[in-house]
Amino acid sequence: MKFRHRYLPWLLSAVIFLTAAFVFLRLSNRVQPLGFFPETGEQISIHGKIGVIFNQPMVPASVEAHFSIEPHVAGEFSWDWNTLWFTPTEPLDPGQTYQASIVPGAQAENGRKLRQSIEWLVKIREVDLLYLVLGTEGGDLWHYEFATGQTYAITETGQALIDFKPSPTGDRIAYAQHNPQGGTDLWSVERDGSDPEMLVDCGKDQCDQLAWSVGADWIAYTRESWDERAERYLPSRVWTVNTRNGASTPLYRQEEAYGHSPSFSPDGLRLATYDSLQQAIRILELESSQESAIPTLYPGVGSWSPDGKELIFIDLVTSVLEPNVAIYIVNFSNQTVRNALGEFVPNLDFDPPQWSPDGKWLAYSARPVGAAINKGLWVAELDGDAPIALTDDPAATFTNYRWDPRGERLVFQRFQLSGGSSHASLWLWERSTGQIRRLVEDGARPEWLP
Repeated sequence: MKFRHRYLPWLLSAVIFLTAAFVFLRLSNRVQPLGFFPETGEQISIHGKIGVIFNQPMVPASVEAHFSIEPHVAGEFSWDWNTLWFTPTEPLDPGQTYQASIVPGAQAENGRKLRQSIEWLVKIREVDLLYLVLGTEGGDLWHYEFATGQTYAITETGQALIDFKPSPTGDRIAYAQHNPQGGTDLWSVERDGSDPEMLVDCGKDQCDQLAWSVGADWIAYTRESWDERAERYLPSRVWTVNTRNGASTPLYRQEEAYGHSPSFSPDGLRLATYDSLQQAIRILELESSQESAIPTLYPGVGSWSPDGKELIFIDLVTSVLEPNVAIYIVNFSNQTVRNALGEFVPNLDFDPPQWSPDGKWLAYSARPVGAAINKGLWVAELDGDAPIALTDDPAATFTNYRWDPRGERLVFQRFQLSGGSSHASLWLWERSTGQIRRLVEDGARPEWLP
C-alpha cells in the first residue's frame, strides 16, 4: 500500500500531463483562422481585397467552395501560403458592410476539416477626393471628405508638389516633388499623409506623369534626363519603378525610345504610352512583350474602357479652316477602329474624352472649330441620345474631368478667366439628378480617392 501511495501523485501528474498534451495537440491541429483582412475596426476601399489566414496549409479548392460573401459579389481567389485572398471583380459599395464566411467542411492538407463556421465583417470606406492647392511653382495635396465636406492637407512640401496619383486601392499616393537640384523626385505617402517614402531620387532629371499598375507593384512615369554636356533636358522617356524594392529602369532599352503619358489598362494586360517620334500611341502587351502602334497626331494616350479591351482617343482631321478633331475607339480583340460618336462630326474641336467606369458614358470638352469661345463640358451616352451640355460659361475653361469609380458622378476643374483674381475651383455633376455644385473654392487637378 505504501508503494501505491508513494507513486500515486506521480501517476496523476502523468495522466494530467498526457491529457493536456493530447488536448493541446488536438487543438493545435484543428483548422482555425489566425487573422482576417480587414482587421476589426479597419475599412477597405471599393477595390480592396478580403483575406483570411489559416493556421496550416489548406486545400484551396475545398476552402474556395465553402466561401461566401453577402451581399453577393463576383470575385477571384488567390493564395499566399496559408492566406486566402478574395479579390472582387466589380467595385464594392461605398459605406456598405459585407459579411464574409467559410462554412464547416473546408479541408486542410492533412485531411482535417473546419468544424465551426468562420465569419468576419468587411466595411467599405467612402470614396473621397484628392486635389492640389496651387502656388507659383507647384502646390500641395489636399483631401476632400464627402461625408463631412471637410478638407485637410495631405502634404506640406512648401508648394513643391507638381503631380500625383493614388494607387488603385487608394491606400497610398505617389507624387512628384521639386528637389534642391532643380529636378523632381518621386515620393509616396499613406492616404492620410503619414509614412512618406522616396520612390526615385531623380537628381536633376524631371520625373512626373505617374501611372500605377493594377496590382500596385509598379509605377510607370515620364523622365526627362538632364544632359550635362549640352546643358539641356533630353526628350522624355517612360520609366518604371518597382514599388517593393525601388528598382527603376527605362521601359524600353533604346535610348531614342522617346515617349510620355503612360497608362495601364484596367485588366493589367497592357501599357499605353505616346511615342513622340512615331507620333503614335504605343501599346505594350505586358505578358508577351508584343507591341502595336496607333497613329495619331494628338500627343496623348486616351482613356481605357472599363474592361481594358478598348481605348478611346482623339486625332486631328484636316479641313479647309483649322484641323477638326475626331474621337475614335480601337478594339484590341478584333483590331478594328471606329468612330466613338457613330459618325464623324465636322467642325468640332474636342479635348480627350474620359470613359465612365460603367462603360456607358463619355465626358469631354468641345467647341466649334474657329469659334472665339472656350470649350464647354459635355457628357454623352455611347449609342445613346444627343450629348448633354454641363457648362455654358464663356468666361471660364473646364478641364481635368474625372468620373468617380462607379460612374455616377463627374468632378471637374473650372478656371475663371475674367475678373480681378483668376483661380481654379472644383465642381461636381451628379448623373442621377443632373445637378452641379461647387465642392472646393480653391482647388485644381482632382483625382478620386477610393
